[in-house]
Amino acid sequence: MRLKPIFALMSLALAIPRVLVYTRTLGYRHDSIPTAIATLSSNGPTHSIEFEFTEDPTQFADENLSRFDGIMFVSTSEEVLNGPQQDAMARYLRSGGVYVGVHSASACLYNDTVYLQAVGAYFDYHPSLQPATFIRLTSHPATSPLPDRWTFTEEVYYWRQDPRNQSATILLTVEEGSYINDAASTGNYTFGSPHPIAWFIENPQYGGKVGRSFYTSLGHTNETWNDGIFIAHVFGGLKWALDGATTRAYGAGVVGNNDTVANVSGSVSGTSAAASTSASPVSPSGPASQPSSGAQGLSVASAAIAAAAGLLTIL
Repeated sequence: MRLKPIFALMSLALAIPRVLVYTRTLGYRHDSIPTAIATLSSNGPTHSIEFEFTEDPTQFADENLSRFDGIMFVSTSEEVLNGPQQDAMARYLRSGGVYVGVHSASACLYNDTVYLQAVGAYFDYHPSLQPATFIRLTSHPATSPLPDRWTFTEEVYYWRQDPRNQSATILLTVEEGSYINDAASTGNYTFGSPHPIAWFIENPQYGGKVGRSFYTSLGHTNETWNDGIFIAHVFGGLKWALDGATTRAYGAGVVGNNDTVANVSGSVSGTSAAASTSASPVSPSGPASQPSSGAQGLSVASAAIAAAAGLLTIL
């Protein structure tokens, strides 16, 4: 291993990312929410992600949110946070926190500008639940497990905005002739073409040290939450968002988990490093033991901390 100075941001998983999953509903409540919780919980260890689940809006306070690398809204509905709680979430997102939304996460907080910038678009309506064919548009960790054409029973969401206006890149669309649009819009909305179904936002527009966001409108049924392709889709998007290196778990930022060093997997500007390894726990202030003098004597853990500060790169 050779080390040299750089001034680029490193993506280094120093701790297991911790994600707050919010499932509160004040309108329609999906009966798939317990299945979603069970699926995320059982798959978290496989992907080295720690989840906490809540429907308590008081969890959206500065001190509590600062413990999390990401917040994940799953099938929420209506105004599930009050004004001060929305403000706390906005501060969290501007501090580098990551946002992920699934299914009706787009059907809440309709008057929150920062939330719109995170989720990308608000839900308008959907036709009846029926088979539809979804088409992969872009190569991405959220779409690489998917077939090019994916037909299954799901709700096809229509939108009040075009998520591309929030700098979204569309990952999935739907073949319009594959389902019957047997419902009507609540207003005169346009959302662009091709029809957005899932997307990501590399740099949301709410300012500060922004974290990435990922959203998928899929996830209505219990069967979907038990489908391996869908699970890979959700975890691919979530892990991509977390890998943006804006939180403590990745050696940078002021929000996120820094309790335990889990692994070190370096990347520069989003490109994976050639090697990854495990390291001993370190305290937030530095490594558990001091490295020997000279760059060649640096331990992997201390090199990771230095790299996260933008001083070293691992080649």
